[in-house]
Amino acid sequence: MRTFQRLPVAMQTVYAELADRAWSGSFQEIMDAGGTPHKRVVKGRAYWYWHPANRNGYRPPARYLGPDTPEIRRRIETRVERAEARKDRIGMVRALRAGGVPAPDGLSGNVLAALAEAGAFRLRAVVVGSVAFQCYAPMLGFRVRGATARTGDVDIGQFPAISIAVDDRIEPDLLSVLKSVDPEFETVPSPFDPRRTLRYAIRGGSAERFVVDVLAPMRGPPQDRPVHLPALEGDAQPLRFLDFLLYREIEALVLHGTGIPVKTPSPERFAVHKLLVAARSPADPASRAKARKDLEQAALLIRVLASDRPEELRDVWEELRTRGPAWREAADRGRKGLPGDVQDLLPLPDVPEEVGSDVLRASETT
Repeated sequence: MRTFQRLPVAMQTVYAELADRAWSGSFQEIMDAGGTPHKRVVKGRAYWYWHPANRNGYRPPARYLGPDTPEIRRRIETRVERAEARKDRIGMVRALRAGGVPAPDGLSGNVLAALAEAGAFRLRAVVVGSVAFQCYAPMLGFRVRGATARTGDVDIGQFPAISIAVDDRIEPDLLSVLKSVDPEFETVPSPFDPRRTLRYAIRGGSAERFVVDVLAPMRGPPQDRPVHLPALEGDAQPLRFLDFLLYREIEALVLHGTGIPVKTPSPERFAVHKLLVAARSPADPASRAKARKDLEQAALLIRVLASDRPEELRDVWEELRTRGPAWREAADRGRKGLPGDVQDLLPLPDVPEEVGSDVLRASETT
């Protein structure tokens, strides 16, 4: 059986500390302008907002900080010296990258930094794709080959219900945020409605040199029309199975600049979701190559998780297969593309044909 290589514990510790500093720093930037924290209770759940101080008689709108957790409360109470903290964070990022921890290319990193500064990840947008996979290596403590983690685009997703519920917006709109990174960014209109955006791209002639895809879960009958996400001030492409991936997102860090605080799917959900994506991949050469990469990422994560978090991996795998016949068939077909020893780590238990989706519906507003 092929194994995976571990990162030194010291590197994992540096990553964890850097991630905490980056997330605390993102809160500090909001609070530096002055104001007060305020807790709201919505449908029995508590959420924190920051109410900025009055400016010349005008009170800016409240900024969403997150659900009421001990970590959020600690960050609200914490004050850090930002200039010194930035130097430390830059040094930690450089040390991790020099140690072989994967990081995004320059343009991807700059796009993610701009999105973070605008508030996208504070508002629970979630990075998906290979950028998320890069975050798992130092988080879980494993080494990864460069080709397996390489990416040239940025994909983010968000539940529409969350986008509405947070009652906050990025500043300014999504296209303006991207143009601040590269003025050549433009919207790609939907073929079904030219007024709506299919994706955001930098073109090179007739081709797209770099793409930012904004995604939302597809619910109900198949449809291709973009979904508006108010919190991100932009449109999103609906995608089947994405609800499973985005549920219970986690805090992570991208190794670029001072360290970019982002939200990613849990590694367990990311790993088994890749099986769904690979199973539904078209037959053209480019899609087959992407499917192979998806399965490589899934196989590596499954090996690590089976070693370190076997119960979490098992629970998520069982949840996926109890979503219904279509989910189960796609998951099992994707599983067959894994190496035999990795297939053995995902058993095929007897499960009911259907289960309710109450947990999923609840996830969209929590």
